[in-house]
Amino acid sequence: MNKQFHPEYIPEDIFRSSILPKFNEMRQWPALVDKNLYYILFKDFNQPKRIIQNINGFYYIDNIIINEELAIDACNATSKPLIIKPTIDSGRGNQVETFTMKIKVAKYKNLRVKNIFKMYNKDFIIQEFVDQSQALKQLNPSSLNTIRIMTYLRPDGVYVLSSVLKVGKAGSPVDNYACGGIIIGIDSKGYLSKNGYLKNGEILTKTHTDIVFEGFRIPNYASIVKMAKTMHPIVPYFKFVSWDIGLDNTDSPIFIEYNTYNQNIDIHQITNGPLFGKFSDEIIKLGLEAY
Repeated sequence: MNKQFHPEYIPEDIFRSSILPKFNEMRQWPALVDKNLYYILFKDFNQPKRIIQNINGFYYIDNIIINEELAIDACNATSKPLIIKPTIDSGRGNQVETFTMKIKVAKYKNLRVKNIFKMYNKDFIIQEFVDQSQALKQLNPSSLNTIRIMTYLRPDGVYVLSSVLKVGKAGSPVDNYACGGIIIGIDSKGYLSKNGYLKNGEILTKTHTDIVFEGFRIPNYASIVKMAKTMHPIVPYFKFVSWDIGLDNTDSPIFIEYNTYNQNIDIHQITNGPLFGKFSDEIIKLGLEAY
């Protein structure tokens, strides 16, 4: 896709089957996959404001169990744009929808809140849609455009392996590559690479809003990296973590989600080249020790 050959490229199937199980404790993965747990695990970090949570069928506001009627009232009481998403098995932007409430009716299929709840059944969250940085909003205003940072936890600290900007396609509420979004590499100073890539193989040099990638700098990029590095030791079961971090309207980093099992490494290697860099020999050696 990027017309570059590197013998150090790591095939996705080898990464998932031979390397990842050696570095990430798969027994812990199901227990920590629920996005509803983020507000407990990462309580000291900036996150989207939660309106209500549903955990195993129980409704919560601010960690307190409430009944469904109070959960409905909480959604009806806000005029701000909202986003609803499953908190388990929610990859690739599946069932992520945005809506606003008007006279107790959602501007999403004209449904009442109770009917939206029924669509998702259980294990979901409703949050305020992030009013993102003006710099990132101009790339695509309909989606929260996030930075995907993959970090590597070693005994001597946390290292960034690769960083990629994900930009949603026009009109889409999600920035996912699998849903038509663009991926663009980011260098260590926060500057975008010249080329962006679509999943169909198309190479772009600017967004549909005519923002050229080359020379564009992510605001406050150092703080985004600091957030990822500070969060990683909270979940030491996973030596490889892929973080999705956005910027709010004050250009402050805002944590969106993390990935430990279904980590897409192709988006990093398409945009930034071989994933493991100076750690290639070390990681491959450790990965092969189990075999």
